[in-house]
Amino acid sequence: MKPNSITVAGALLALLMIGLFALIISQSAFPIFKFASSSDRFINVTQNVGKQDSYFMWTYRTLDIAAQAFVIFAAAAGCLAILRIENKEHEPDD
Repeated sequence: MKPNSITVAGALLALLMIGLFALIISQSAFPIFKFASSSDRFINVTQNVGKQDSYFMWTYRTLDIAAQAFVIFAAAAGCLAILRIENKEHEPDD
């Protein structure tokens, strides 16, 4: 059986996304997996909260981007599953 172009494209896209996801994980340290420690990253609400909140959100984007990459990969896989071509064998009418 010869694979069609949609199957090949889906397999290549899946391998590419798995490799990209593994690269992102291997290049970045996830602070969520570390033990909690007291640090100076807590926000003092009597000062300028916006600047410190923005700093925190843009500093720890790795987990967020990894989750977004997984969601995009799942959406692409779902679209390919919906658009796949099914081979229906013709059954004789009784």
